[in-house]
Amino acid sequence: MEFHGGTPREDLLDFSISVNPYIPKWAEKMFEECRRLSPKYSHIDWLDEIFSEVYGKDAVILAGATEAFQIIGFTLMNEAEVVIPFPSYGEFKRVASFRAIKIHTGLDLFDSFKLSKKISISGKKVILIFSSPNNPTGLCVPKETAEWIEEAEEAGVTVVVDEAFGDFVEEPVEICTSKTIKIRSFTKSYGMPGIRVGYVKSSFSKLFRKYRAPWAIGACGYAFVSYLIKDGGKFLQKTMPSIWKERKRFKAFGMKTDANFGMIEVGNAMTFQQKLDDLGIHVRSCESFGISGAVRLSVRTKDENDRLFQALEKNDFFERRDDLERNGLFFGW
Repeated sequence: MEFHGGTPREDLLDFSISVNPYIPKWAEKMFEECRRLSPKYSHIDWLDEIFSEVYGKDAVILAGATEAFQIIGFTLMNEAEVVIPFPSYGEFKRVASFRAIKIHTGLDLFDSFKLSKKISISGKKVILIFSSPNNPTGLCVPKETAEWIEEAEEAGVTVVVDEAFGDFVEEPVEICTSKTIKIRSFTKSYGMPGIRVGYVKSSFSKLFRKYRAPWAIGACGYAFVSYLIKDGGKFLQKTMPSIWKERKRFKAFGMKTDANFGMIEVGNAMTFQQKLDDLGIHVRSCESFGISGAVRLSVRTKDENDRLFQALEKNDFFERRDDLERNGLFFGW
């Protein structure tokens, strides 16, 4: 069972990871800088001043969103009850298992907020963690979530929002307060997820600086941040419209999403995944999210998406989807 997506097979076109299919023109120069820096230790705190000037004093640079989750799991979740809405990214439950005294799953987002407030009002420590856009559905949370967060935080709940795919949302809505722990990722948006760089914004900035690894981002991460700041968002402004345009093609066959990925219902996900593998296309089974009848797809370039659609046609996906729709069994996501 896949837990994080991706495949070691280089002969497969990989739709299982949700990253920008384009990379910046400055990537080659950045890797040259990486080679220059690699014989040395690159201390992450050397970037703090320039990074905070752009992203705020409460922003802490980390080795991707994963390092933020690790720190939260070992510190804030210690002896806490953790509430994780369904469906959610599997990493939330994994880090909660480090030290949480109880993990609540299976409820939708609204009921998860209700439960969190109830636990907190009873005098217990509680952490609520979720994604927007959601992983694996790709859908953003409703606007009302901003009110739910304020009410939960007033009741003593610590709210963590994973916005790792926030750059891919065409019309983002701010839902977090100054108390909310907001986690963002860079390298997915810039097509280089193998470089681990992200950040967290929250009133807990001192805690994240204290527990982050001093050399975690490495030479390439250090070089990446330097070029990222120089870029000033120009790469995203250039490439995101192309992804949004291609995303419309996916919506045409029922994949509802606000991000660069989403789910489609296929019946047996593992069997469907293997059939596409045989055709040179790799998608992600959603079994690790607790959804056995769906796969997750990313939005890539037009030519790559054409190959995906051809593979879906060979598996009679569109015909089977029409049958499900006619019988009222296909609802989309």
